[in-house]
Amino acid sequence: MLINILFFTFLASIVSLFLVSILLLKEKLIHRFSFSLVSFAAGALLATAFLDTMKEALGIAGNSVFLWVTLSFAAFFIIERLFVFLHHHDEDVDAKDSSELKIPTPFLLFGDALHNFIDGASIAASFMVSFPLGLVTSTTVFVHEIPHELGDFGILIHKGWGRKKVLWFNVATGFAAVIGAVLAFYLGHLFEQATPILLAITTGNFLYLSATNLVPEIHNKAKQGLAAKETIFFLLGILLIASLIKVLG
Repeated sequence: MLINILFFTFLASIVSLFLVSILLLKEKLIHRFSFSLVSFAAGALLATAFLDTMKEALGIAGNSVFLWVTLSFAAFFIIERLFVFLHHHDEDVDAKDSSELKIPTPFLLFGDALHNFIDGASIAASFMVSFPLGLVTSTTVFVHEIPHELGDFGILIHKGWGRKKVLWFNVATGFAAVIGAVLAFYLGHLFEQATPILLAITTGNFLYLSATNLVPEIHNKAKQGLAAKETIFFLLGILLIASLIKVLG
């Protein structure tokens, strides 16, 4: 089981990073599809949370799962507010140019590593329940990692980093996913009751990313019209996960 966990964690984190690095060589392609990938990832995350990880956690631990989902959602909110608070303090020190990104690199590094750590733990927790669930979760992580990595690349390049340095930055933080996967694997085996909690945290993470980060970004960048293309990609993300669950289930 650990081999499967490590293999799919590697595919979901490192391979998505490799694809993004290729996309960076095609700037026009990035501008054309990056926002569509955000919409697709939002739908995939939402579907996985409601149709897969929450359902499995409920089957193991019952209604107590809802409390853990709520607490994890709140925890991600608090973590993000902390980063925003620290980010704004950094901006207040020197705000000569409001168009310049002021996100401190150490905070970006820590936030990206934490994000990848949670992804790895999510994949491990899912595989400890069943292979189909692990496969669906790995697919979801892979899908949402692409726009996430594109965002990180864009921020660091805007801050003046070279492309090679940006690539190594993301490779380093990507290995946090492996650490998260290994810890979750041994935690789940040492404490059997930890598996539904990890699945609940995974659900809270996916819901938070979709509902508070990706969907608002879609609305913000598509203020005029129906945003038909974004809507289609959002629904395709849901359809992909729903289809995977049906086929594998």
